[in-house]
Amino acid sequence: MSKTLILLILIIATTNCKKEEKIDFDFVINKFKEHSNKIEKVEYNIQRIDTFAQGGTVWNNKGFALIEKDENDKIFGFSFYGKRFDVPKEYIYDIGNGFEISKENKTYEMKNAGFGFIGKPGGQMVSRHIFYLDTIYKTAELIENENKYILKYEFEDDTIYNVTDIVKIIELNKNNFFPTKVTRMAKQFGNKSVHQINLSDIKINNEVQNSIENYKNEFKDFAIIQEEKREENKILNKRFPKISLPNLLNKNETINLKTDKLTLIDIWEVWCGPCIKSFPEVQKLNNKYSNKLQVVGIVTEDETNAIKLIEKKGITFLNLFGNKELLKEYSVNSYPRYFLIDKNGIVQKEYFGFSEQIEKDIKEMIAE
Repeated sequence: MSKTLILLILIIATTNCKKEEKIDFDFVINKFKEHSNKIEKVEYNIQRIDTFAQGGTVWNNKGFALIEKDENDKIFGFSFYGKRFDVPKEYIYDIGNGFEISKENKTYEMKNAGFGFIGKPGGQMVSRHIFYLDTIYKTAELIENENKYILKYEFEDDTIYNVTDIVKIIELNKNNFFPTKVTRMAKQFGNKSVHQINLSDIKINNEVQNSIENYKNEFKDFAIIQEEKREENKILNKRFPKISLPNLLNKNETINLKTDKLTLIDIWEVWCGPCIKSFPEVQKLNNKYSNKLQVVGIVTEDETNAIKLIEKKGITFLNLFGNKELLKEYSVNSYPRYFLIDKNGIVQKEYFGFSEQIEKDIKEMIAE
């Protein structure tokens, strides 16, 4: 057999092996991991469209992000620079520190750099799907077209936040398995929400000319703004303002709330994830100290879904339907907000979110 014939046979065999390479879901996932592991630096333009379940509000924002992988970072696993084009500030997260920068005023402010920093305007421009795909899901399938691999995930219902029909679709470039579009759809109390990001002008590794260090150098001579101390709420150490509001579960019944016993006020809203997540803990306090403590919830929006929520969560403590004037009077502009009132009707404590400190203070005030 001639060398030419042998070579021809080898070429045909190799070609056939390549043709027989199975393209399935696992193949695409493994290729994604292979390519994402090679990414050290990436920048892109982004369009983010958020359609919210409550009220159908739509946010359509555009921006830019640069991300540098940092395996030693314990929060995100990377550093980033983010800029939302409609906001006059820029945001950097690096080595556990968060920075909010105003080039116009030549100032910057250091911010809490936990997971919440992703919620800042610059952080909203960051997509974690560049490095990670979902690993926990109900079903997953692969759809292939001429230019893309499309991963479609379906998830179990989120019983904490009452979210159902959760579907995520991730579109990967066929050449480098980079995610160019991510769409998440779901329903909350039957109302549909859609969150979508589209990435363009993508540059990877050596194609990226800038760096986080360069962005930090741009504001090194700016003046730092020290974080202001939160002003004490005007109702603290004073008699709690009188409440006369409809019972959420019976709007024909008006409750004139009496604060002649230890009282915990829980001000919440349907759209507030931390509020919903804390409900079971507040219910436990209600059950545990029912003889000495009264717990009262107040919600001011979306009455119909608020009723559905507390019924589904098995909440038994009293809930009232309030209004914006009440929130203004109590200086409430973030949620959840809690007030602990002593048996004389004096507001002793205010809490910005649920914590173990609430129960500690309840125990101390019961013992007095």
